[in-house]
Amino acid sequence: MPSNAEWQALVDFAGGDKVAGKKFKARSGWDGISGNGTDIYGFAALPGGYGNSDGYFRGAGDYGIWWSSSEHSADDAYYRNMSYSSEYVLRGNYYKSVLRSVRCLQD
Repeated sequence: MPSNAEWQALVDFAGGDKVAGKKFKARSGWDGISGNGTDIYGFAALPGGYGNSDGYFRGAGDYGIWWSSSEHSADDAYYRNMSYSSEYVLRGNYYKSVLRSVRCLQD
């Protein structure tokens, strides 16, 4: 799983926070006609949404949210978020107990 710094290096390579989401998102699967991306790097990001520890999921089709391996605090970790309504890749931090997607890295 990438660290916060590895995520940022990827986003910077793709042109920065304001445009990278469009380049990472899959060409289909996102809500709305303009929600899909160009997938020019083969990331094919899909909107898996997020869930609670009870297994209830929300936002599938609307949001793709991926954990990083970097902690913000003992209870929180950093994540990256993409939305059907934006070209941005946003960074945030939230409780580790929330279910989000993960991206694996190959050594």
